[in-house]
Amino acid sequence: MKNISLSPNGVEYFLPDEEESRKERLLLEDITKKQREQGRKIVAVQGMGFVGCVMAAVVADAEDNDGNPIYYVHGQQRASVRSFWKVPIINSGVPPVNSSDKEVPEIFHRTVKEKETFRATWSNYAFEVADIVVVDIQLDATKPAFGEAERGYCDLSAFRDGMRTLGKHIRPDCLILVETTVPPGTCEKVVKPIIEEELANRGIDVVKNPPLIAHSYERVMPGANYVKSIRNFWRVFSGVNKKSKELARQFLEDVLDTEQYPLTELENTNASEMAKVMENSYRATNIALTLEWAKFAEQIGVDIFKVRDAIRKRKGTHDNLLRPSLGVGGYCLTKDPVLANWSMEAIFDLEGSLDMAINAVNINDTMPLHTVDLIKQVFPDLRDLEIAVLGVSYLEDLGDTRHSPSETLVKVLNESWAIVHAHDPYVEYWAEMENVPVHDNIEEAVKDADVIIYAVGHKQYKDYRPENIVQMSGKKPLIMDCSNFLNDAKVAEYKRLGCVVKGVGKG
Repeated sequence: MKNISLSPNGVEYFLPDEEESRKERLLLEDITKKQREQGRKIVAVQGMGFVGCVMAAVVADAEDNDGNPIYYVHGQQRASVRSFWKVPIINSGVPPVNSSDKEVPEIFHRTVKEKETFRATWSNYAFEVADIVVVDIQLDATKPAFGEAERGYCDLSAFRDGMRTLGKHIRPDCLILVETTVPPGTCEKVVKPIIEEELANRGIDVVKNPPLIAHSYERVMPGANYVKSIRNFWRVFSGVNKKSKELARQFLEDVLDTEQYPLTELENTNASEMAKVMENSYRATNIALTLEWAKFAEQIGVDIFKVRDAIRKRKGTHDNLLRPSLGVGGYCLTKDPVLANWSMEAIFDLEGSLDMAINAVNINDTMPLHTVDLIKQVFPDLRDLEIAVLGVSYLEDLGDTRHSPSETLVKVLNESWAIVHAHDPYVEYWAEMENVPVHDNIEEAVKDADVIIYAVGHKQYKDYRPENIVQMSGKKPLIMDCSNFLNDAKVAEYKRLGCVVKGVGKG
């Protein structure tokens, strides 16, 4: 029996066998030949995750001054049980990600069905015909102990395997553009040696044909401006040699709006890699600062959000002060400081550590515990308490649950024997918390709830008036506002209805 790849909505897809793989290669050969006859270059995007799939669509949508497509894109996704379902989904013209950005489904339909410049595949042959490979492999940091990010490390084994696959298949004149956020030193000290070794094993002279490797990190925000955060945003890039830089610049200028958002070229890939992890370390530290002050504000009866608004009026120096919330999640701020800290010793053999950045990660990782403490001020014993968690993604108006602070929150509530129900308009299946029911409608989630937690500020929740929520609950629940979702009028209305209202940073 074939292995089955199960999509988030429960549809089964059988993994391809040897004969299907042979037919796929023949199809790719035919597609590539026809595209080259039309004068188009071939791009393979390695990894159809939250970044790779939309990046592939943006590349496939790029046009020259006459309105003609510049590239044909093979979106390559490994034929694994976990992820193969993305291939048939994409090839039906549907994005494999759920977002509030209406441009996401539009660009997938346009490039797959109308322009026919984008197709997903599981075949490594996509790399053999590529002029450019964009690397969007997921690379995570492992934190062995909760709240001890200083012990974190990066397991590069899967990333190395991905690079080795490229080395076995790419032409020597193919540009490898790494978009994945990687520890500083990765392109020079990990990617380049692997590609050189694999090319040499194929009899290719790497002195005459040095590998072409560049790095240009993504700044994707998978929310309401998902596509624009790729196409219309400033990019930093560099390469391991002059030719790599030239090819990377040409590609980025073809695909992105570099007239409105000019490129920044750095001296080497160590610098561009550092720029990404330092950028996100800054944001993580900024948030950690506000979380500390939020606790202080609660104790002295101050609304930290009004204080923040007052501070941000000083434009140019203070308007980038971020806000406290349930916690920090997602794929970047939770791991990038760890990647940088780990690289100091593991890649560069240096002593020392990035103490401020790592301490910020610890504050952010443990912040959901504060929400539990606020609940316990009203309900000291959480056993058998009915709790509704509204929002399980890591960001508003987004379906990405990776490293969501709601996951930490629910785990702690479960350990305290609370009965947890969840709702999220963008999440059909919560892979990280399979035992927690994510209800299709909010009525089921809040029914009989003793506590209702606004964990994520999805726009949909703003349509509900306090009297609707209280009526659906059938009780007078404790209302927890973790994201400054409720304005003063709604807080007053909940209180008028007999509810206790508490909020992170709302004294």
